[in-house]
Amino acid sequence: MQLRARRCEALLEALRAASSATAALSAWARSRGWDERILARKLETATRPASDDVAGLLGVTPGAPTGFRLVELTSGARVLSRADNWFASARLPEPVNAGLRDGLTPFGALIAPLEPRRELLGVTRLWRPVEKSAHGMPQELFRLSAVVTGLYAGARAPLAVVHETYLAALAL
Repeated sequence: MQLRARRCEALLEALRAASSATAALSAWARSRGWDERILARKLETATRPASDDVAGLLGVTPGAPTGFRLVELTSGARVLSRADNWFASARLPEPVNAGLRDGLTPFGALIAPLEPRRELLGVTRLWRPVEKSAHGMPQELFRLSAVVTGLYAGARAPLAVVHETYLAALAL
């Protein structure tokens, strides 16, 4: 159990330090000998409007059009995380928007040319080593919320608000 707890803490630190979750998960997978190609599998195709809070974080008027996608990030057959992602589609180049609509490429990989940075809003730990389920640990380890900024019109601007849930497969 101590090894899993150390892995969870190391993963959390890697995610805090990374410019994108995709980059952190790819490095994590590579360090474990897993497939380092991270894919985003859509879980929901319906658009969820951004709440007023999310719109404020994105710097858009409440009710303004935003993009949304809910995905699982995978490494091979392993599901590593789930992510709700609201994005300011008007600030993204068309190839990025097309990739978000139609592809398996994670958001972080699509926006890499925009030099993304993550501004952490909060972390919620869903598991502690002393808490045991029937399988030793729960499915969900922790949740992160962040604003992702990147280059837009020559300046840094909010591109997305993400709510990410990291899963037990990462601690094995």
